Amino acid sequence: MASNPATTNAVEWALRVCQSMAFAIHGVLGVTEPLTGCVRNAFGDNGAMPTWFWPVAGIALWIVAIANFSSNDNVVLAAQAYIAAFHMGGFFYHTRIGHLPVVGVAPAVFALLAFCVVGIRTGSFLVAGIGWMVCTILAFGLSRILVTPPSPVEGSTNLLQE
Repeated sequence: MASNPATTNAVEWALRVCQSMAFAIHGVLGVTEPLTGCVRNAFGDNGAMPTWFWPVAGIALWIVAIANFSSNDNVVLAAQAYIAAFHMGGFFYHTRIGHLPVVGVAPAVFALLAFCVVGIRTGSFLVAGIGWMVCTILAFGLSRILVTPPSPVEGSTNLLQE
């Protein structure tokens, strides 16, 4: 595994930089969500998530953004597991609140990045694939607990639907 920056794969490093930059920005959205309502309004989730979720998720994203550059391989791999589970959870969040599945592809891209990072870092894309499957199952289970689907309302529209 590549904990020495001098021997770190350049592609793997670039993927982690992209992840952490996005998480630093999205962490701000999560932490400020109770004050702004920006995420809930943009997604039209009408309270589908518990109110505590967004600030906790924002703080967790900040922690992962930093942990992603740890010199400890296990910390980086744990960060990648969180990234995969959290972002596959984003996919299930969108489908549970009635968005078309294609909307969930945006967060799922980060799970794909995590798959690539783990595959490069461990030298085994089989390990990365098994990890992604486990994280996806965990995300699905948590989405069933945390996401309250909206009740059908006549005349309502979903993202990408008209």
